[in-house]
Amino acid sequence: RPPSPLCPQIPPLPCSRLPYTGETMVKARLGLLMLLGAARLSIASAGAALLVASMATLPQETALSEQSTTKTVPEVAERGLLFASMSSPPPPPSPATPNIRNPDPSTFKWELSFYKCTWTNSLYGYSWYTVKKPQEELNPDCGPEYRVGYLTVPLDYDDSTVENEISLELRVSAKLACSTGDSVEPCPVIFYHNGGPSSNDHSGTSNKNYGGRYDTIGIAQRGIGEDDYWLHEQIYNGTFDADGNINQNSFLFDPYKKFPVDKSGNNKNLADSNSWPQHTQNACRGYQAQVEQGIHPPKNWYLDPEEDKQEIRNKFRFADAAMRACVKDKHWKIELPGQGTGKPANFLDYVGTHLLARDIDRLRESFGAEKLSCYGFSYGTAVCSTYAAQFPDKLDLFVVNGNVDHPGTTDTYQTNVADAFNQLATKLLKICNNGYGNSNCLGSRDESPAEHFERTTNEIRTNPKFRFNTTESKEVFKFPVGFIYHMFSSVRSTPDSAKWIETLDAIKAVVHWVNAIVNMPDFELAQVIVRHAISDRNLSKWIPGLPANRPGTQPGQSNPYWICGNSDWHATGTCKQHRYHWLYMSTTTAINSLDYANRFSWLQTAQLTEFLGQKYPPFAVYKAINDGPKYMMYPREPTPCVYGFRSGVKGIVINSLYDGATPYINAKTMREGMSSTALVTWQGIGHCVESATYDTEGVAKCLRKVDTYFETRGATLPIDGFTCRNSKQIVSLEEQARENFEATPTPEDLTSSSHHAVCLSCKNLAEKDPTIVCQFYSGGNDPDRPCRDCDLPEICIDELLG
Repeated sequence: RPPSPLCPQIPPLPCSRLPYTGETMVKARLGLLMLLGAARLSIASAGAALLVASMATLPQETALSEQSTTKTVPEVAERGLLFASMSSPPPPPSPATPNIRNPDPSTFKWELSFYKCTWTNSLYGYSWYTVKKPQEELNPDCGPEYRVGYLTVPLDYDDSTVENEISLELRVSAKLACSTGDSVEPCPVIFYHNGGPSSNDHSGTSNKNYGGRYDTIGIAQRGIGEDDYWLHEQIYNGTFDADGNINQNSFLFDPYKKFPVDKSGNNKNLADSNSWPQHTQNACRGYQAQVEQGIHPPKNWYLDPEEDKQEIRNKFRFADAAMRACVKDKHWKIELPGQGTGKPANFLDYVGTHLLARDIDRLRESFGAEKLSCYGFSYGTAVCSTYAAQFPDKLDLFVVNGNVDHPGTTDTYQTNVADAFNQLATKLLKICNNGYGNSNCLGSRDESPAEHFERTTNEIRTNPKFRFNTTESKEVFKFPVGFIYHMFSSVRSTPDSAKWIETLDAIKAVVHWVNAIVNMPDFELAQVIVRHAISDRNLSKWIPGLPANRPGTQPGQSNPYWICGNSDWHATGTCKQHRYHWLYMSTTTAINSLDYANRFSWLQTAQLTEFLGQKYPPFAVYKAINDGPKYMMYPREPTPCVYGFRSGVKGIVINSLYDGATPYINAKTMREGMSSTALVTWQGIGHCVESATYDTEGVAKCLRKVDTYFETRGATLPIDGFTCRNSKQIVSLEEQARENFEATPTPEDLTSSSHHAVCLSCKNLAEKDPTIVCQFYSGGNDPDRPCRDCDLPEICIDELLG
């Protein structure tokens, strides 16, 4: 039997040359009986210890923490309930017959089992005080069983290295929608990965099981920390009080604290920098590089690819120094067995996707499945295609949605970023004039939205109203064009059309405000307004029409747009101090950098980035500046992945035409590398064909192809090259908006917009400084130009006094 925690490999006894006599035989037999008796006693003791440990780790009905009993009833009911099965998992079976419910205990062990049972009330939903006798209202079919456990994997699968002796215990979560305790035949299993790299084992429980046809599973891969979804709900253990109502004291709070993503202590949480020692945080933010090497980060976070080339080079040089200090920090070191004071392993060398694929296959082996299906979103497409490359004969069904860069080098990755964002931004500027809630945006019959946008950014670069001489550093500070590009880039990965519309509204407001400043005849007044706009923590005070909060802000929260957020920049030239020392390490940086080959110096990285400007507009290059160079300069050797390139693997490659994070060309390349797959294209916008909200009908056409593929167990592949067209409603809206747009010779009167913007800005100045008086501004000396009011009919602004 192979070694296991319960049955270690017993070394052979030394063989001595004894005379072959009857006495020798008796002694040998007695010795063998004694050895077997001791072994049985040892195994029994170990089994008892394991049972006690198992009972200790499972939540008990009566074992509630003091923290749990002090929670109030509304707090308990706030996020819904999980109805927990408090029974211990079944005893481990023989490794010869593992399945997903009873896996091989030498590599995998379940530690928690529960059901999501909720009750409903037609008026109050989940409100606690309206629920009476919930045992009568609980859904008798509590849905699938959920489980949480741990997979033991080596730090390195190369058994010739000492790193192979270091273990990680990675958390795994499953939704057992198909298999039951009475299952005779094993159910098919889908491994899900929601992308990132940042998604957790929650991926395995948050996706489709296709009507109970599949069990689903996910893993907390190396370096990934806790997330905000999984196991943050309260678990209810099913006890009731004397009146038959739910017993408040029967809740187990935040059980995830008992089940961290890794129990070995060797897994480093790359996702939560607050969990790192302070010296690690300092190294990874560049403080160490600044002190030891005198290298400083750029003063302005929002850099312009057109004018800030030297600052961009300074940024890359600082990032290079910060990362070198970060990866050498002792926090990432793992002491190796038998090495003494020898060189320890660096955890950052063992987080690549090629190792995750090995971990997934060990998971498959642990529950005895012959094959495993894989469905990956975004970075999850790298995970599934790497698994397909390594274990093509173990792969069942295969879907990759929102495909990552396929060639696998850091420089092509950066080009990929620019290409993706260029396609998305160009499309968004076009639909800005279509019927998605933003019917009057940029451009005119004679000027495209993209041309209007570019003209505005050039005005900022060249107009002296947007330039200031700093008082201390004696530098010229410019209104950061990169801020507008940054607004644009915030929707790169979202499929939510509401966020596009809010962002387009914000960009439209900024563009019209810039036109207003340009058209102002009073230079000093214009600079006062621009200076306040740069300094204020709420930019919407100075830019009419700018949304009060950024897209995605939760109700009741405040998250306004702001540029520098204080007036220090006017003296020092430093803007955005809270990002002055940005973190140069993350899960994405560590994992993607290992996956992609090619390393460059900071100067080569800057030169390659500047070269992108010959092919792409500045807003696309801006995104590449902030998403890619860290991989190109990453100071650890790559462990490149192979994404697919397996002709025998059948499945679906699916992508949006306008995906701002993973451009459509990636799907074409993925399909070419996996010639037995079918390419499915959606004509719409959004990262991954899954949940785009502006055309749910169009998205549903593509998703039905994926559903049919899984529901028929892979028997029905879509036609290769199938295109899901936009819905007729969307096409009609676009055509009507285009007709209206072309019939209008000019856009909204920018002069009128300028008057209103100046008026509101002046009023905000007056509220801050009572010495400022705004009255009778008519936009110049033209007597025929009508005077515009500013909310109050009796006020016409003509000049700024004070």
